[in-house]
Amino acid sequence: MFKRKKNSISPQRIGRFSLGFKLSLGITLLIMFLMICVGINSYLRNRAIMLEEAQNRGWITARTVSAFAADYLRGNNTALLGNIMDHLERDPFVKRVAILDLSGTVVMASDKSLINQKLESNEIKSAMVQNKDTLNYRTDIKGRPLAMEFTSPIAPRNESPIGYFWMEADLRYISAHLLSTAYNQLYTSLLAILAGLIISRLIILRVVQRPVKELVKATDRVSTGDFSGEVRVFNRDELGRLATAFNTMTGHLSVLFQSIRSSVNDINHTAQVIINRSEQSDIATRKILKSLREQSTCSELHQTSPPEITIADPDKLTETTLSQQEHLKEIRNASKKLIRYIDRLNSISLQFKFNEK
Repeated sequence: MFKRKKNSISPQRIGRFSLGFKLSLGITLLIMFLMICVGINSYLRNRAIMLEEAQNRGWITARTVSAFAADYLRGNNTALLGNIMDHLERDPFVKRVAILDLSGTVVMASDKSLINQKLESNEIKSAMVQNKDTLNYRTDIKGRPLAMEFTSPIAPRNESPIGYFWMEADLRYISAHLLSTAYNQLYTSLLAILAGLIISRLIILRVVQRPVKELVKATDRVSTGDFSGEVRVFNRDELGRLATAFNTMTGHLSVLFQSIRSSVNDINHTAQVIINRSEQSDIATRKILKSLREQSTCSELHQTSPPEITIADPDKLTETTLSQQEHLKEIRNASKKLIRYIDRLNSISLQFKFNEK
């Protein structure tokens, strides 16, 4: 024997919300999902664009400063490179910048504390060994960009490097901009979700919920036996065709019950006629039996009977009359039983309400 598992969900907890609310909630969740996807895509795209712009800006700065740094390392135009360093120091994009000799010692820097110090980071060593441009990202524990380190060899055209350019670019403005953009997108998304909820609710109330409510009311009336009402058709969509089909169904059912009631009344009238006729026949049969008995009594007393009322076989006629009387009694009882059934059927048909046609 298998035990039937009990449903853990209570029936009262199913279908607690209306159809309009469920559709509005579904559309709102869809809008929310789309806005989240758009926000994430916009955030990643802006981040990639800004990092690419920062990278291009850093390399342009490196190329420009390297041209003047080459003259400085050769002992020419030292004042011009100093002015460039001062301008770079005031640039919020540039955090620190330095000119290194071939040994990696700082010979000029925006941060005076770095001068005569030797930078020995792995990126600088890799650039010095490979003699090519290197770029390194520094991020926080959440993966947000903090800085870029540019290292580029300073080499005149078709000559060996005579030094190296090193710059640390501050990327915190990118994180701040992305955070501000994320908040703006969040506010915009909330407004879009709220507007979508209101608009979808109004559309659903007009297009879906109102026709559905009419169908529900009509279904409730039909469940109580009232076929007299009709559902109002608002549109020619699927719900409109459903309402039209519902009206057609109730019309056919109304005609069916009306014909049943008419047939019941006709059968009741016919049964009543049969009962009346059987009662009249029963009365006539009794009179005939009484007359036959009187004639039989007279024949026995006088041993003769008048020629005009002579009966060939009075006993057989009496027997036949009694048999007919029994048959009429059975017909009358069956008709009364039929009337009782018809009364029950009529009481059932009277419970239904429909438009008389």
